[in-house]
Amino acid sequence: MRDDFSVAAKELLAKRVGFRCSNPACRQPTSGPQEDPAKAVNVGVAAHITGASPDGPRFEQSLSSEQRRSPENGIWLCQICAKLVDNDTERYSVAVIRRWKTISETAALRALEVRAGMDDDEELLFLRLEQLMPDLLDEMRKDLSDRPLSREFVILKRIWVYVGRGHELRYYFDDHPELENKLRILQNFGLIRDIAHNSTGRYIFTEAFVRYLGA
Repeated sequence: MRDDFSVAAKELLAKRVGFRCSNPACRQPTSGPQEDPAKAVNVGVAAHITGASPDGPRFEQSLSSEQRRSPENGIWLCQICAKLVDNDTERYSVAVIRRWKTISETAALRALEVRAGMDDDEELLFLRLEQLMPDLLDEMRKDLSDRPLSREFVILKRIWVYVGRGHELRYYFDDHPELENKLRILQNFGLIRDIAHNSTGRYIFTEAFVRYLGA
């Protein structure tokens, strides 16, 4: 027996991403007008992140029926991307799909807050960054969610002894391969600024980058 989403859950998932596909490489609108002025066309799907039934893709035995039907276990996709993620579960893991959901909800929120939203070049930039350094951006997103007033961060190796001022976020070479190169890319696009005054790498987030990360 399938644990399907309710109508309300499907509507919530669609609204939270502005009725656009949550695949950052797609982002196609999923709703528009029919010829009949009283009707609308929908080409979106509320897809399960973990399967709705034991034979479904990415099924998680430990979840209850209520958890499988919850909007937290769903993502809004166009029909093509919904088929794509269910046909290649090795490529499209739970972690990948959850990252898509976070990226798309963050983009929808940012579009509301800045009114004009992102232009095409800016949206392509952030899509590229999510592909190049997803783990680093996810960690930054979590850190800023936990500490929304933080703006400075330092880069370290775990074996180093570092005595800071106590408010800096910390990112480690051990956790993020090519960390300096990733930060250089962020710096090139004006998303962080180098404020180092000694041998320790120190940077500050711009407000535009903080908004994109959803903090």
